[in-house]
Amino acid sequence: MYSDKTRKEQIELENRVNASTMYSLLDRATKKMRGITASVINDDLTIEIFFDSELTEEEKEEMECAHTEIISDLYQEFIGMYLNLSIISSEIPLYDKKGNLGWFYLRKEY
Repeated sequence: MYSDKTRKEQIELENRVNASTMYSLLDRATKKMRGITASVINDDLTIEIFFDSELTEEEKEEMECAHTEIISDLYQEFIGMYLNLSIISSEIPLYDKKGNLGWFYLRKEY
């Protein structure tokens, strides 16, 4: 799957992951969102979204719907696709939490 691709194909797939992720969050992103990153390990895709406070049930459901859209876009490319919703206070920097596909979104914090 991912590891069997040429570097050019990997970059194209990473761009598709980024575009799919960002598109799925249209009208779902919240002020609580601090950053979005992703990693591919052993043909599994993990998207991690960081928030600065607890999510409501509605917000969690919206994130699950977004993840379902990503799965429907990319199901042929990865064996497993996972979503991690992490709560980290805005006083704690996120820079070291970046996945191997980099940051798709990172909120400016003062």
